[in-house]
Amino acid sequence: MHLLISCLAAVFFLPVDAAPGTFVYAGCSPSRYAPNTAFESNLNSLLASMASTASSGATYSSFTSGAGPEAEAEAESESATADGAGAASAAYGLYQCRGDLRPGECVACVRDTVARLGAVCAGATAASLQSDGCYVRYGAARRNLVGRADDTSVAYHRCSAGTSGDAWLLRSRDAVLSDLQGGVDATAAASSGGGYKVSASGPVQGVAQCLGGVGAADCTACLAQAVAQVHGTCGAALAADVYLVQCSVRYWTNANYVRSSQGNPEDDTGRTVAIAIGISAGVAALVVFISFLRKACSS
Repeated sequence: MHLLISCLAAVFFLPVDAAPGTFVYAGCSPSRYAPNTAFESNLNSLLASMASTASSGATYSSFTSGAGPEAEAEAESESATADGAGAASAAYGLYQCRGDLRPGECVACVRDTVARLGAVCAGATAASLQSDGCYVRYGAARRNLVGRADDTSVAYHRCSAGTSGDAWLLRSRDAVLSDLQGGVDATAAASSGGGYKVSASGPVQGVAQCLGGVGAADCTACLAQAVAQVHGTCGAALAADVYLVQCSVRYWTNANYVRSSQGNPEDDTGRTVAIAIGISAGVAALVVFISFLRKACSS
């Protein structure tokens, strides 16, 4: 059973330069915690500590609030109810910032995303929210926090309305996706903050990232599935994002190339006006010439 079974998502395609805190999608569990309980207190403490940890410069961090070693072992062994929530009072969470964000941007994104998560999924026992620049997730069971390696379900995807049949552009797109799929695993193995990779080929650029704590092999497998989803779901789209539980892949096409390949409507309008003016001038000259001939013949 998926941890988050209800989902909200943006219905428009975000621009490449969207602000890091721009909403992408959220998922909220149907189970709710009772107010004024130990779990609520632990959750509030956990969420409050996320922004302060992000200010230290860490792009990824996981958290536990309200659980000692024995309580953690008990929560890990639970499997019967509400994603392991049951009567456990401990709260578990994580955040991750996009690999290219500056420390100040990461802090602001995490702070805004935590606040939005509390509003969108108020009272939910487990929830996650993806912003353009960061990801925040919490729950009552640590074992489900990072997700299972065999869970290849798509959390969210979006494809641009614009498409292209340009063979060179599609080859560039495929080269970027191939590079992203093959390059992040080495970065993930060397970084506890998760792999982050940037790639470019021709007019196409792309990024990929694995969730911190995901091993190199699982990262590679996740990215392979994400790239397959891009091809299968978005076809020849000029831009696409695919988010799986443990990784994400994104690519876009340079706007200048798109404009030049599609032509400029203003140029077509200008040519039409010039032709019309030329025809009008020719007709006027013909009328004047015929009038001159009539006068000459009558005299």
